[in-house]
Amino acid sequence: MTSNDFAAYAARLHIAFPAPVPPERMLDMLESFMGGVALDCLEAGTTLIGHIKCLAEAGDDPVTCSITEHSAKVRSRGSFENPEDHLEVLINILQYGLVKEEMERIVTERGERSFPGRDTVEIEDLGAECEEEDDHDHDHLDHEHIYEHLD
Repeated sequence: MTSNDFAAYAARLHIAFPAPVPPERMLDMLESFMGGVALDCLEAGTTLIGHIKCLAEAGDDPVTCSITEHSAKVRSRGSFENPEDHLEVLINILQYGLVKEEMERIVTERGERSFPGRDTVEIEDLGAECEEEDDHDHDHLDHEHIYEHLD
C-alpha cells in the first residue's frame, strides 16, 4: 500500500542557556520538547507516527528519546551527568498527514516554548542541505548516529 501523505523532517537544534542547567532539569525540558512535538503533530493532523526520535548531547552525555505511538509517550535512554549551558538536539520525524513545512513550524514553536530561560534556540534544517545537492552519498538525516544510541 502506497500513501502520498508521508513526510519526513530532520533538524539540529542548538540551545544555549545563560548559566549551567542541572542535569535533571535538562532532561525534563528535553522530554517536554519531544512529547510536545508529538502532541502538536497529532493536533495538526498527523494520522500515523512512524517515529519521532532524537539524540541530544549536553557536554559528553548523550540521551536518546523516542516516540512511536499516538500516546506521545516519550521513552528516554541515557542521562545528563553534569550541569551544562548548552544542548544540541538532532531530531528526526517520520509521519503521515503533515507536510514538511508544518513539522518545521511545530519544531520551531515547540523549541521556543520547551526550553525556558534559554538565551537562544537555533534550528538547522538538515533536509534542506540534501534538497540543494545532487550527491546523496552522505546520510543527511544522520539516521545511523541516532540509531546507534537507540534500542
